[in-house]
Amino acid sequence: MKTPAFLAPYVDGSAPVRLFQGLVVGAIATMAIGFGFGGWETGGLVEKKVAKASISAKVSALAPICAERFAMAAKTDSELIVNLNAISSWQRDDHLRDAGWVTFPGGATPDDNVASACLELIEADFKTD
Repeated sequence: MKTPAFLAPYVDGSAPVRLFQGLVVGAIATMAIGFGFGGWETGGLVEKKVAKASISAKVSALAPICAERFAMAAKTDSELIVNLNAISSWQRDDHLRDAGWVTFPGGATPDDNVASACLELIEADFKTD
C-alpha cells in the first residue's frame, strides 16, 4: 500500500518520532491546561467536596430544628437556660449532645457538627454567656 502524498512528510524517515513527540506534548499540555485552568478535577477531590457539602447541608438543615426544639422546651422549662449557662462554654455542645438535643429520629448517634451549630443558634437567641 502506497502512503498518500499528504501523509508522506509525517510518516517517512524521522517524522514518526516527531509525530509521537507532538502527541505526547499535546496530551501533557491539554491536561495541564484542563486541570490548571479548565476546572477539571480528579475523582478523589470531587468525593471530598461532595462529602464536605453533604455535612454542610446536614448541619444547615438540622441545627435550626435543634435550636427551635430547645427554644420551645425553654419556654416551659426555664431551667434549661440556667443549666446551659452554668456549663463552661467549651462544654456546652457536649451537653446538648448528651442531653439528646442533637439526636434526631432515624439517626443512631448525635452529630458534633450539628451540636456546635445548634449551640451557636441557641446562644444567639438567648444571649447566653
